[in-house]
Amino acid sequence: MNEKQTHLDWGFGLKWVVSCALGTAVFGMLAYLSMWTIGEAVGNMSRELLGTMVAGLLFGALFALGGTLGPGWLLQSIGISARRWIGQSVVVTAVIMSGGVALMSAGFELVPEPVSVLYLGLVLGLPMGLVQWRLLRQHNISATLWPLMTVVGYLFAAAIIVFLSGDGREWLIVLMGLAVGTVTGLGMMWLLRWETAVAV
Repeated sequence: MNEKQTHLDWGFGLKWVVSCALGTAVFGMLAYLSMWTIGEAVGNMSRELLGTMVAGLLFGALFALGGTLGPGWLLQSIGISARRWIGQSVVVTAVIMSGGVALMSAGFELVPEPVSVLYLGLVLGLPMGLVQWRLLRQHNISATLWPLMTVVGYLFAAAIIVFLSGDGREWLIVLMGLAVGTVTGLGMMWLLRWETAVAV
C-alpha cells in the first residue's frame, strides 16, 4: 500500500521569515527616513503633488525591496530568478504606491482607520502578489492563492502602521517584517510542499 506524505521545509520557511523581517526592518526604516525628506524637497522645487508621488514611490520601492530581497535569493534554489522576483516586485509596487499615496493624501484624514488598513494592504500586497504569481506560474507552481497571501501579510503590516505606530515606536517595523514574512513564508512553504510515495 502506498501513502502520500506531504513534507514542509521548515528550514526554508525560517530563512524566509528571518530574511523578510530583517529586510523589511532595514529598508522600511530607510523608507521612513527618506520618503518625506526627499518628497518634501521635490515638492518645494515643483509641486506638492509631485513630492507626494515621489514619497510614495520611495516608500513602495524600499518596502518591496525589504520584503523580497531575502526571499528572492532563497527562491533561486527552485530555479526562479532572484533578479526578476525582486526587480519586478519593486518596480510595480513603487509605481502603484506612488499613485496610491497621492490618492490617499487627498482624503486620508476622512477615512476610518480600518479602511486605511485595507487600502494600504491592497496597494502594497496585491500588485506585488500578482507579479510574483506570474513568475510562479511560469515555473509550473500552482499559485492561485499567492496574491491573497501577500495581501493578508501586508494587511497585518498595515494594521501595525495604522494602529500602533508613533514617536519612539520605530522598532515596530520589525513586527511588520515578521508579519509579512510569517504569512508569506508559510504560504510559500505550502505552495512548494513536495510529496513522496511511502510504501507501508
